[in-house]
Amino acid sequence: AEYSQFSRARRSPLPPPVVTMFKVLHYASLAYQTSQRLPILARLVELGTSSVATLLRCGSGAFVALGLEKCKRPEKTLKLYEFEGCPFCRKVRETISVLDLDVEVRPCPKETIKAMGQATDVSRFRKEVSDLGGKQSYPFLVDEGAGKRMNESEDIIGYLWQTYGEGATPPLSYRLGRKLDRMPLMMLPTLFRPCLEHGMLRVPSKAPKEPLELWGCEGSPFVRLVREALCVLELPYLLRNVAHGAAAKRAEFREKYGSKLSLPRKAAGAIQMPFLRDPNTGKELLESADIVRYLYATYQDGKMAEESWLDFCGVKKPVGDAAASSHTKTD
Repeated sequence: AEYSQFSRARRSPLPPPVVTMFKVLHYASLAYQTSQRLPILARLVELGTSSVATLLRCGSGAFVALGLEKCKRPEKTLKLYEFEGCPFCRKVRETISVLDLDVEVRPCPKETIKAMGQATDVSRFRKEVSDLGGKQSYPFLVDEGAGKRMNESEDIIGYLWQTYGEGATPPLSYRLGRKLDRMPLMMLPTLFRPCLEHGMLRVPSKAPKEPLELWGCEGSPFVRLVREALCVLELPYLLRNVAHGAAAKRAEFREKYGSKLSLPRKAAGAIQMPFLRDPNTGKELLESADIVRYLYATYQDGKMAEESWLDFCGVKKPVGDAAASSHTKTD
C-alpha cells in the first residue's frame, strides 16, 4: 500500500534503513532551516533546492505529450487528493501535467507524523477520502465523469494514460523520470526539500469559500514552492497545467492575463508561472515568493505542530536539537 507502507502508529519497529532515511531527512531539514536565517542565502537556497528536486526527476512534467489533440478529455474536472511531500503523489501529478489535464487538488497533508495513516476531523479533506470509499493511502483520484475512484499511483497512472492519453507519445523527460520511480531514488527530491512545511505537515488555516486557481506545471521549481504552501495550508485549488507544448491553454493564459506579463515575455509569446488567482479576495499574483507570502498572511491561522522526522521513527531527539518543523511564515 503506497506511502502508507510506513504509515502506521508504530505497531512494529521500522526497518533500520527506514530509520536511517528519516534521520537523514531530519538533519537535512535542520541544515535547510539554518540557511533560511541567512538573508543573503535564503532565497538562493530555496530556489536552488527546488531546482535540484526538479533535476532529480529529469524535469518530468515540464513538457506535454505529443498527439494529445486526438485524445479524449475528461467530462468533468478531475479531483486529486494528495500531498506535496509524497513521492507517489508526485509521479501522478507529473502524469497529469504531461497529459495536459486540469485537476482540482484537495491537499491532504499529515495532521501529525507521530501516528500516520489516520483520518481525523482536524484534517480538511482526509475524511472526505474515507467517505468516498478510498483508503488513507495517497494519492486518491476521483473522475466523476467516468464514475471512477481509485488509490494506488500506478493504477491511477495506467488509467490516465489509457483514458486520456491513448496513442499519445510521452516526452523524453517523462520517460526518464519514470525510470526513477523506485526506492530509494524516488526519495532523492525530498532530501532537497526536507522540511515538514515543504508539503508534509498541515498548518492550521482558514478555509476559503471557493477554490483558488493556480497556473503552472509539475516541472517548474517556482511552481513547486507555491504548491508546498497550498498543500500545508490545506487550500483547495484548481490546477491549470500549462507545461511546454500546451499551446491552447498558453494562448488562453496570454488572452486572460497577458497584460500582467513583461514586455520581453509578450514579445516572445511566452507566459510566466506560477500565477495565482484567488476568487475569494480578487488577488492575482505572479512571482512565487509574493504568492507564498500572500497565502500564509491571508490563510494561516495558527502554528504548525513542533514535530520532526525523528518523531515518526521513534528516535529520541538529541538534547538541544530543534524540531525540524517549528517554522511559521510571517511577513
